[in-house]
This record gives sequence, C-alpha cells and structure tokens, in this order.
Amino acid sequence: MMKLSGNKNTSALLLIVLVAALLFALYYYVVLPKKDQAASLESSKAALQTEIATLQEQQALMEAQASLPQESNITTLRKKLPASREIDQLLLNLEEIEYITQSRILSIGFNSYDTLVSESGIVPVPEEEVATEEAAEGQNDAVEEETMVDGESVEVETPVSQIAAETLPPELKLITFNLEIAASEYEDLLQFIEEIENLERIMHIDSISYTLPGEEEAFMEEAEALNASVQVTTFYYEGES
Repeated sequence: MMKLSGNKNTSALLLIVLVAALLFALYYYVVLPKKDQAASLESSKAALQTEIATLQEQQALMEAQASLPQESNITTLRKKLPASREIDQLLLNLEEIEYITQSRILSIGFNSYDTLVSESGIVPVPEEEVATEEAAEGQNDAVEEETMVDGESVEVETPVSQIAAETLPPELKLITFNLEIAASEYEDLLQFIEEIENLERIMHIDSISYTLPGEEEAFMEEAEALNASVQVTTFYYEGES
C-alpha cells in the first residue's frame, strides 16, 4: 500500500511539474513575445503621432509663409510697374539722381501719359527698310508740346519710344520723356544713366546723344563739360494684380 501511494504522489508531482513547464513555455514563447510586440507597436504609434504633429506644424508654417511671398511679390511688382503714372515720384527720383551725380537737368519733356502700348506711337519691329522709313516719318510727325526749360515755356517735340511694339503687352501704358542734361564730366553722365536704370521702377533708355564743348568753351571756367539728351520710357498698369 505504501508503494502504491508513493507512485501516486510521484505521478501527481510529475504532472504538476509538466503543467508548470507547459505554462512557462506558453508564457515565454507566446505571451511574452506578444507583450513585446504590443509595446513596440505602442512605441511606433507614439512616434508616428509625433511625426504627424510635426508634419502638421510644418504644413501650417508653409501655408503661412506661402501667403507672405505672394504679398511681397505684389508689392515688389508694383514698385517696378505702378498702378498709376506716379509722375511726382518719378520727378523726385530724377531730382535725387541729379543731386547724387552732380549733374543738372536743363529740361524734361513728356508725351501723353495715358497712352496704351497698343495705341501709342511705338515703332514696330522693322522687317525691311520701309519699316525704318515709316518709323522715321512717325517721329517727324510727332505733336509738339510745351515744356519747362529753366523756368520758361518752350515748344518741344513729343518724344516717341523706340521700343519694338511686338515686345510689349498691349495693356501696358507708357510714359516717354526726354531729359536735357548738363554734366561736368563724362563719368557723371554715365552715373546719371546708371542711376536711372537702377531705379526700382522699370526704366528703358531709348536713346542717348551728347555734345562735347568746343576748344574755346573748354577754357571757360563756367562752361559745362558736355550736354546730353536722354530719352527714357517707363510703364504703368492700372489693372488688377
């Protein structure tokens, strides 16, 4: 009887050990990897949420910045191509250039302010000599207008731009003007031209002509070194940006 009872106890103990081993194996090989996988997924989820939040912040920042350059570009464009004639600002710029270059503007002659490019006297692109002759005739037939020269009103020929009509949008309006300049040195005249070209507003130098003093004038202390005539065309656009 004692031997039979001992065998039963041993069998029960072995069964308990076997069940414990199975439970441990189940936990170690099934449950524990699942827990590690779940923890890894939670970590990945948190990292993904952080990345999404970062991307959303970057998108919001990019959208905010995208509107700023557009406004800045419009402002820059309007400085280059104003919505009105802005003659007062143009004259102020010329006065500043006159002071910087130590030159003297003797006279300014403007053409009609509100002329569209499509309606203006802009010379077309010449294909043959006939076109050149027609352009010359158009310039000779230009309407004369009054211009202030040293405080006196005189009749001058209306300037006509030499820009090719095919190169400009027809909706643009242009202002063409002649400047009679007196400069003490040739370098001052060059600087005057460069300052005009460097203005924020678009300026196109149509033509430049100058005369040097004669030998007698060269020895006169008060004589100007040279006089120059500069024709300039600028533009404006009244439409929406």
